[in-house]
Amino acid sequence: MINLPALAERLNEYGILNKSFMDMTKTEILLMVSAVFSNPDESIPPEGWSPPTIDDRGRLLIDFAAHPKYHWWTPEGQSIYETLIEINAPWEVAKKYFDSKGITQITESNYVDRSLPF
Repeated sequence: MINLPALAERLNEYGILNKSFMDMTKTEILLMVSAVFSNPDESIPPEGWSPPTIDDRGRLLIDFAAHPKYHWWTPEGQSIYETLIEINAPWEVAKKYFDSKGITQITESNYVDRSLPF
């Protein structure tokens, strides 16, 4: 991910913010590439995103350093159920989450073949 406001500021400083790529000189293209790589979004951990995991008690763990799509508590985040499916959580773990929300239309067989009713 890129810090877009900082990138725009840098491209503006270089005088190439509103310039067509096809009209740029080789030097301007190199400046643009340098600007892209030097303006990462500060929220990305240097070691990369932390994947969601299941602990030994069967709990889904989503670290703040996980990709934002796993942050179910934000408007951009996917649901816990989508994450459980994506990480191939065992049925016993997923069932615990489905049961806790009163979701009864999901069976082990449609969870395993991913033919979910939603």
